[in-house]
Amino acid sequence: MSFIEIKNLTVKIEDSVILEDINIEVNQGEIVSIVGPNGGGKTTLIKVLLGLLKPTSGIVLIDGKDPYYAIKNHMIGYVPQKSKQELDFPVGALDVVLFGLIGKNLSKKEKLDLALRYIEYVGMKGFENKIFGRLSGGQQQRIMIARALVSDPKILILDEPSTGVDVVAQESFYEFIKRLNQEKKITIIMVSHDIGAVVSFSHKIAGLNKRLHYFGPAKDFLTKENLQKLYSADVSLLIHSDECLTCQHFNPMMLEIRH
Repeated sequence: MSFIEIKNLTVKIEDSVILEDINIEVNQGEIVSIVGPNGGGKTTLIKVLLGLLKPTSGIVLIDGKDPYYAIKNHMIGYVPQKSKQELDFPVGALDVVLFGLIGKNLSKKEKLDLALRYIEYVGMKGFENKIFGRLSGGQQQRIMIARALVSDPKILILDEPSTGVDVVAQESFYEFIKRLNQEKKITIIMVSHDIGAVVSFSHKIAGLNKRLHYFGPAKDFLTKENLQKLYSADVSLLIHSDECLTCQHFNPMMLEIRH
């Protein structure tokens, strides 16, 4: 049995079909990136995995159990899309990470030690007492990941983690994700518009636009045929390699989709 199993998943909201007949299997320790156009159902799929939205039909299992069980038992760490409310909330970075231990039966000292350990793990030692909203986009991103990891989950779910982060911080973040996956063998599910970057390090790609138009090895995803099916339009690809002098400071697998 696969670690995450989605069978014949359909989600309807009122009279609208948001997801239709989705079938996905994820093995433990894999990185799977979900890509596709806006409004294609990516965030809806994440909500189903988090137990926040009940499927209209189909089955969703995480390690053979219901998503509600997985959440209750801290099996899933979640980093949501960045919101303005988070930026305006006057709370310290350490407190943000401690939020990830709410409901854990640990002493105050144990929680503090864990939070500090993961702040150091994500490269943010020394920023514990900084106001979260005053950190840079990349720094906030790492603190949010520390919050998601502090409860020692088996799965990390990231919803558009590169939003509002500059190119240099994005590159550092993707390197960190690869290291995290290798060191902790954690399963990572990531929603992203940054196709060129995620293809370079993901094990599998899920191309989602209401239906699943592609699910398979990342190395086989970048074809014109696959992208035309996914984006329902004629596309041309502009791929920058690491030999491109104008792109040498950026991700070596940048991809631009032109409609």
